[in-house]
Amino acid sequence: MELITSAANRYVKLARSLQDRSWRAKKGLYLIEGVHLLEEALQAAASLEVVLHSPRIFNNPRGEKLVAGLQRAGYQCLAVTEELMAGISSTMTPPGIVAIAPRRERSLPDLLAVARPQPTSPLLMIAAGIQDPGNLGTIWRTALGAGATGLILTRGSVDPYNPKVVRAAMGATFRLPVAGGIEPALLARELRGAGLPLVVADVGAPLTLWQADLRPPLALVVGSENHGPGPELLAAATARVGIPLVGPVDSLNAAVAAALLLYEALRQRQGT
Repeated sequence: MELITSAANRYVKLARSLQDRSWRAKKGLYLIEGVHLLEEALQAAASLEVVLHSPRIFNNPRGEKLVAGLQRAGYQCLAVTEELMAGISSTMTPPGIVAIAPRRERSLPDLLAVARPQPTSPLLMIAAGIQDPGNLGTIWRTALGAGATGLILTRGSVDPYNPKVVRAAMGATFRLPVAGGIEPALLARELRGAGLPLVVADVGAPLTLWQADLRPPLALVVGSENHGPGPELLAAATARVGIPLVGPVDSLNAAVAAALLLYEALRQRQGT
């Protein structure tokens, strides 16, 4: 296999540029890094522009199997030097394999339409102003695990295709649709028009999460730890729910709060 050695190669330059949010937005592309995420992408038949790997990937039977599987599936796989891979990767220890992929963001109307035909009650997860990449990726992964039908990010949230978000989402990026950058006031209007109740996590709310009825089609909202869900979504809330805190803490990590809400909704929907 021919080895790419020049940093001027168009794919190498493109991959390096995708560490920057403005270039990800401009090109409509993002970077997938590591064996596990590429295995998930292959399993999900995700669209990939190109796969770049270093010779080291063949030292690992799992990596060798992955490259062979990607090639059999028709993906373009190109070899680059270890030095080029180090410059492409966003991690301290380069993973030996990355891919360039098109962003798959949906519009809000598209995401609402995706929710409607589900055989079970639609459940949308709204991350309001979540700026920590690890939190957002964990919320995305948890929402997929709990059976949510979509993820919505309000304006001011971290880029869902930030490399740290993609790593923390652990493959949910390929399977659970996302709509980003939505103005809260517009979101409230669209949800009301779609007939989806808005249940907002709020410290000091009159109901606890297990007192609320989370069985009907609805949207759950978790805000940032610093600013909460914001005034627009609080004002539009059909219900405000709290998570009881017995110890001397004033709030929970946003991803933990989202997980508790999502799995309480799942518990109620399964009738357990």
